[in-house]
Amino acid sequence: MKTPIMPQLRRIRITLKKGALHLLPRSKPKKILFDHLPKCGGSTLKRYLKAHYPMRRAYSIPPGSVAEFQAFSQSTRYRYDLIIGHLADQLIDYAHPDCIKITMLRDPIERIVSHYYFVRRATEHYLHSKIMETDMSLEEYAVSGLSAELRNWYTTHFTGLSIRDAEKNPAESVAKAIDAIMKTYDVVGFLDDFESFIHAVHKKANLKHEFQGEKVNVTENRPNLDSIPLSSREKIMEVNQLDIDLYRKLKTQLSNNALLIG
Repeated sequence: MKTPIMPQLRRIRITLKKGALHLLPRSKPKKILFDHLPKCGGSTLKRYLKAHYPMRRAYSIPPGSVAEFQAFSQSTRYRYDLIIGHLADQLIDYAHPDCIKITMLRDPIERIVSHYYFVRRATEHYLHSKIMETDMSLEEYAVSGLSAELRNWYTTHFTGLSIRDAEKNPAESVAKAIDAIMKTYDVVGFLDDFESFIHAVHKKANLKHEFQGEKVNVTENRPNLDSIPLSSREKIMEVNQLDIDLYRKLKTQLSNNALLIG
């Protein structure tokens, strides 16, 4: 079956338009490296960002590996204007130094709840079968240790510490994570005020299009946090206390829920 002509023409027009923006100094968007934290609303932001860059100038990190990008020559690495992915923090030293580095966080308890219901729905996820085979509950999932993403993951992600080392000195680890965030990223935001964050990115990176409010990859059929049993929330808090502390302190430190640091 042949693909309709009109969609093809539309894609060509969009591609040419994005390419033209990169030829004009005033309209050209700046380089961005987006450190996408799982279940923090990053899929919506990725879609918005990709609308501003030609495909040949955008690099999406393959699942679980940064080796491909690291192996590129410097000229190839510096050619990319948009770098996005869950491990993008590991490419900061490889990307062009002019890249605007951005990341976005979510309430840690909300993130774990969303993580659980997303994995249950996503048959391709590497943890899906482990949950479904035993009909694992949210509470069991939160303390299962199945993934590093489930236990104080913000703290370990931003410090590079192992979970064991991070939890030896909680206050010191949280302070180290906040210091790393403030020194590394140019724009930091929070999912509960997504529009303030995306406005800050839009301004900082000279993006042409305003965000239209359409969110993607939203976990369906998940209960509101208030309807989650208290025992489950307490278990999540128990194994994510450092992240909860980090999140609260970072929100207090940043103004207007999105800070242009650099």
